[in-house]
Amino acid sequence: MPSKLALICVALVAAGAVMAQTRDVNVTVDPTKPGAAISPYIYGQFIEHLGRCIRQGIWAEMLRDRKFLQEPGKSWEVVKADGADFDVFLDPAAAYAGDHGMALWLKGAASGPCGIRQSGLGVVAGKEYVGYAYMAHAATPSPVDVRLQWGDGPDAGQTIRLEPARTYRQLAFRFKAGATADNATLSITMTAPGNLWIGCVSLMPADNVRGMRPDTLALIKQIAPPITRWPGGNFVSGYNWKDGIGPRDRRPPRWERAWSDIEDNDFGLDEFMAFCREVKTEPYICVNAGLGSAADAAEQVQYANGSEKTRWGAVRAVNGNPKPYGVVWWGIGNEMYGDWQLGNVPAERYAYRHNAFAASMRAEDPRIKIIGVGAPGRWNDVLLGTCAASMDLLSGHHYSGRGFRLPMSDDDTAKYAERFPSYSASVAEGVRGLVNDFRKRLGQGNAAVDKVRLAIDEWGIVRDWNGTPDGPGIGAFEHYYCLGDALAVARGMNELLRNADVVAMANWAQLVNVIATIKTSRTAAVMDPAGYVLAVYGGNLRGNILPVDVPKDAPLDGVASYEPAGKTLGIALVNHSLTEDLRVQLDVPGLGIRTAQAWTLTARHLTDTNVPGESERVTLRSLRGVALPGVVEVPKHSLVVLRYTGDIR
Repeated sequence: MPSKLALICVALVAAGAVMAQTRDVNVTVDPTKPGAAISPYIYGQFIEHLGRCIRQGIWAEMLRDRKFLQEPGKSWEVVKADGADFDVFLDPAAAYAGDHGMALWLKGAASGPCGIRQSGLGVVAGKEYVGYAYMAHAATPSPVDVRLQWGDGPDAGQTIRLEPARTYRQLAFRFKAGATADNATLSITMTAPGNLWIGCVSLMPADNVRGMRPDTLALIKQIAPPITRWPGGNFVSGYNWKDGIGPRDRRPPRWERAWSDIEDNDFGLDEFMAFCREVKTEPYICVNAGLGSAADAAEQVQYANGSEKTRWGAVRAVNGNPKPYGVVWWGIGNEMYGDWQLGNVPAERYAYRHNAFAASMRAEDPRIKIIGVGAPGRWNDVLLGTCAASMDLLSGHHYSGRGFRLPMSDDDTAKYAERFPSYSASVAEGVRGLVNDFRKRLGQGNAAVDKVRLAIDEWGIVRDWNGTPDGPGIGAFEHYYCLGDALAVARGMNELLRNADVVAMANWAQLVNVIATIKTSRTAAVMDPAGYVLAVYGGNLRGNILPVDVPKDAPLDGVASYEPAGKTLGIALVNHSLTEDLRVQLDVPGLGIRTAQAWTLTARHLTDTNVPGESERVTLRSLRGVALPGVVEVPKHSLVVLRYTGDIR
């Protein structure tokens, strides 16, 4: 066990309080020996219906349980004036979106508002918010007040009066916040006697983009994922995709069993496709092979890709999308080997199930490409031996564990720095383990297996498997990443690139909030340090992988690529030392001295992170005056990415 003095010294190093030493390192990139082509899908992303990844992260809906799955007193608080004869309950007779609606029954005049309200809403001064409610009076009509309250006192809010009819109709409202607040409240109340049914209610910022947050979309476009996996993840094994199509306000809310949460089904297949169009990413849809059937999966393919003359293609057209989506990539289940997975089965049973699903899905569209669930060891033995001919890619998942909550205490900072040399390599080692297990199966005389490639369609870092958020977070698994984590991600990215001959796809898990590359509060969004890594790599390392010669004793991890069509040379250098600045003499044979574009990801402290609504502490900034070949300064615990465009002789 390290002494207290040793931990103090390590903490000073992590805090940047120790003067760095400078070391000269010679690195050679050889453009004359291009290796495997890098699949653009290696920079993919993943979104799941978990926590605030989609709901309140991508999707702009501000209200929880807007279709009233849960009884009053949970997501919606009961408001009752003193002495009022008032009742609130879930009523099957009021059903609109699901099995019941919310019923408000005021039996006599009240001295104050009676109804329901939801707090914890974020609003910004001067910003407008739009919403609506489907309401009806069940017997006695009564006017209804919808109020957005952003502070204390009668003047710190705005009230809209609505007049419900005898049958359900949509009643709209619009507010302009008079102050910024992180705990605003929306209330729906009445003071005169009456019976009110509420089928559903919605509230979004007025600047939403087809129901999505514009601040989140802008950051996603910076990352520019070429492909995005959806809807899970563990979530998919209990998901009925048919719940997520049709008029959004009539889709049934469900209690989803994977993460024990409310699923409003507002973001379904059509919304996912709209998201893909907006951020220019290709869809990768995972079907429910846990509790779902092969017939359901085939119908999902038909809904996505079938003509208007097919049963489900016609339904898609009625839902406003007559043109088939042409989704190419489909996964059959998620982590079916794990006891945490709904419907998990032994390898032999999954192999049988995979083949049945693949046959049914390809009968609807033979052009689709299929990804099977993989896991190193015996599982892959069985699956590839049985299913190789019915898949294009085999999946593999890896997560490294950081173990410390952000912001870190002084003691945790010291421990994090002490283990950083091994931790920074852990993501790369996890990727290497998946690749090595896969490689040993190639070249064994099975032509079907030799055609399969690897999809590492979940990879990333967790603090731990406790869903409690880090300090700045709000929802489940909002684990923030610091600069040190981002460098571990970069080293993992390097390993993926070095294995481009077998890795055809990789999907960082996940895109927004949940162990994610983008973090949001209720009113702001920021690029996580890990997001900057994915963005700068994806924009600059493409084409074919190139050999890079780095001294084995140097704390430097480097990769390079060259894209002949764009004549673009990309180089990424990760300095994972906490004490040494590196002066890298970078040699590129065949390249005369040329100016290169360059960027560095760095921060003052190893444990710095970025928080929505605050100035960024971990920044990606441009470097000037960098020439290739030449000397490139790579400071301690930093990443430098370079790009040169032009001919190489």
